Amino acid sequence: MSAQKKDLSGIMMTFLFMVVGLALTPTVQEQVTNITGVGGDNLTGAALAIAKLIPLFWVIIVIAIGLAAIVTWLKV
Repeated sequence: MSAQKKDLSGIMMTFLFMVVGLALTPTVQEQVTNITGVGGDNLTGAALAIAKLIPLFWVIIVIAIGLAAIVTWLKV
């Protein structure tokens, strides 16, 4: 397989990873809402604050992994 074709397949797989990861964001948000929402009085204080940030961390990690992979594959 040529180097150019390898780069294209790597970028396509990274794009697919990012689409699937971001498509799962509502599921992650739903689970966090179940834990921290109206009926989920399981957490208090710092644990509650950190749990509410889980969806943000999820999106940042998915995008960061995708961008890092694309940068790695584009290096010569």
